[in-house]
Amino acid sequence: MSTTRKLLGGTRALIGAAGWIAPDATARAFGIDPAATSRFIGRLFASREFALALATLTASPERLPTVATVGAIIDSADALAGIDERRRGGLSTYSFVSGAVGAMVFAAMGAVVARDAQRALRGASAG
Repeated sequence: MSTTRKLLGGTRALIGAAGWIAPDATARAFGIDPAATSRFIGRLFASREFALALATLTASPERLPTVATVGAIIDSADALAGIDERRRGGLSTYSFVSGAVGAMVFAAMGAVVARDAQRALRGASAG
C-alpha cells in the first residue's frame, strides 16, 4: 500500500472519528464556531470521511482507481463549496485553508492514488 494511500485514508479516518466523537472540538479545529453549526451536520461529514477512509484503505487493486477517483471528485466539490463560501464572506482565512485548501490537497492525493493504482493494474496485466 502506497504512502499516499495510507496518508489519505488515515487522515480521513482521523477526521471522521474525531468529528463523530468530538464534533465541537473538530469544528473548532477547522476554525468553525460550534455554536454556529449543527453537530448533526458535523457528524454527517464525519461519517462520510470515515466511509471514504475505509473505502480507500480496503479497496482491492481492481477497485482502487474508481474509489480514489470518487473521493477526489467529492473533495473537489468540497473545495468548490469552500471557495464559494469564502467569496460570500462566510469562511475565515483559517477555515478556508483548513477546509477548502485541505480538500484541494485531498483531491490531489486521491488523483495520485488513482493514477498509481491504474498504472499498477496496467503493469500487472502486461506482465
